[in-house]
Amino acid sequence: MRFSAVMLAILLLTGCDAPPKNDALSYPDAQGADFQVYARHCSQCHAPSQPSAHTASEWPNVIARMQQHLTERSMAPIPAADMTVLRRYLQEHAAEKG
Repeated sequence: MRFSAVMLAILLLTGCDAPPKNDALSYPDAQGADFQVYARHCSQCHAPSQPSAHTASEWPNVIARMQQHLTERSMAPIPAADMTVLRRYLQEHAAEKG
């Protein structure tokens, strides 16, 4: 009985080490330079969204809203060159129009 309790405790504790749902391996082109820019900027406040969370036409408004949130929090805005990279990465891997 004691062995079973120990094994159950081990299984429960090792479950805590499971990778988060949005780990880098689950993103498209996670090894690419565009993803690295995206991950660096968009993980400052939250886990970066999957690019498929929005369509290509929706992403520019989402990006603008996040840029506004940075400004409201007195954080440095994302530089224009990086904004271009973010937009390119997200639109390239966006959801299809439904």
